[in-house]
Amino acid sequence: MTTMIIQVPWKAKTKLSAIVKDMRGEIISISTDKQAAKKASLLNQIKQGLEEVKKIQEGKAKFYSISDIFDGK
Repeated sequence: MTTMIIQVPWKAKTKLSAIVKDMRGEIISISTDKQAAKKASLLNQIKQGLEEVKKIQEGKAKFYSISDIFDGK
């Protein structure tokens, strides 16, 4: 089998799904613009967190423990 990733108008989703199933294919994933935006936002947050870890390791940012945060330090 071959895997394809395509973008289609929302209205075409149902027709294309039916065609794929008629050809004995499998729909692996369907995502919307909202899902793509959420994924991009999550990846951006992860990237920012990793950049902050790197700054802490380089000594450019201060490390705070959980107890520091709860104690208001």
